[in-house]
Amino acid sequence: MKLQTKSFLAGWVLLASAIMVIAFHAQTGSAQSEPKGVARLYHMSMVRGPLRPVDQSPLGKDVSSEILAGPANGLDSGFVIYTRMPAGSRGPAMYTLPADHTYLVLSGQMNVQLGTDKFVAGPDTLVLVHAGVPHEAWNAGSAPVTALEVVTPAPSRDLMSMMKPAEPRKIDNAASFIRHAMPIGNTGKGTNSQPLAARATDSGDSHLQERIDNANPGFGVGPGLHVHPFNQVYFVLAGTMTLQYGVDTYQVQPNTLAVIQTGVVHYNKNNGTVPERHVTLLMPEPEKEPFDLPVEFKPAPVRPAQ
Repeated sequence: MKLQTKSFLAGWVLLASAIMVIAFHAQTGSAQSEPKGVARLYHMSMVRGPLRPVDQSPLGKDVSSEILAGPANGLDSGFVIYTRMPAGSRGPAMYTLPADHTYLVLSGQMNVQLGTDKFVAGPDTLVLVHAGVPHEAWNAGSAPVTALEVVTPAPSRDLMSMMKPAEPRKIDNAASFIRHAMPIGNTGKGTNSQPLAARATDSGDSHLQERIDNANPGFGVGPGLHVHPFNQVYFVLAGTMTLQYGVDTYQVQPNTLAVIQTGVVHYNKNNGTVPERHVTLLMPEPEKEPFDLPVEFKPAPVRPAQ
């Protein structure tokens, strides 16, 4: 009798465990609700604070996508991801997102498919993917690819739960979403900006302003000390940026993300001897000006002698 009771209880335990597992997958989504192989590609940066250097550890055979900033690590307005693709590797199978998604190729030649159209994007090329557009990216070349990805806004803290498997469909004017930055040349000016995505150039459809800014030695990009009513993000490509962030000053090196939180006083300048180059992100870009609200630091008043 005792043996039968134990067997009966053990059976109920196993059945209850199976029901809990099924319920968990029903609530959180099973692997089938994500593009194939997504989970192994993404990892979260453990770095906190305004400066976040990228992970440059040796790369294996698979794509590596490091979430430098997102709702789970200090950026509520979206995700900024540093992706490395070894030769012959593929990202997630074709999927859609409920938010704008961009790839800015930093090195190598990245293959991308938007709907039914395929493209090859080289360095300083932006690929703009609007919400709901089926897309995927891979590296068919013989050299590694690096890219800076941005997803904004962020309706969920879990990026992978936002990615839904999709089938190709025709996207009108797909080639117009491949944007090439033009060579700078010698303009004789201290700074030069190259907009790649913005509300003004995308008929108000883009939630993001993304551009490449260039500053010659001794010059800064934008006004003096100021604040924004939105998140601003820098990613340094070359040279060294001197960044004033609140009352602190940082020297931002290449391959480093700088996250400027809403309302933080800041200013950037090139105090070096070579040109400085960085990606600037407005997340999200406001619908109207002013973007920059000037700030002035004043010394504390002197108390009269007693």
